[in-house]
Amino acid sequence: MGMSRQGFLRRLRDAKAVNCTYLRGESAGLISAWGHGGWFVLTWEECPVGNQYDESMYSRDERHEFATAEEVLTFVELGGYPASAFGP
Repeated sequence: MGMSRQGFLRRLRDAKAVNCTYLRGESAGLISAWGHGGWFVLTWEECPVGNQYDESMYSRDERHEFATAEEVLTFVELGGYPASAFGP
């Protein structure tokens, strides 16, 4: 079991990272978020399984900044990944 919505938000506000790794079909992904410089940064990377060290193979390589932890949570939930999919 992953973290609750409250745990997700608390970790971000406490300047701790939250991470989600997943497999979807033949792809593997990593979503990471953390606080930095008064903002919340989220990176989302996805590639064919086994190619995580070859950035030229990434099908998704995104970086986003948000003003609040709630915005981060809303973004990942809309992308299909609830707080319970995340861990430290």
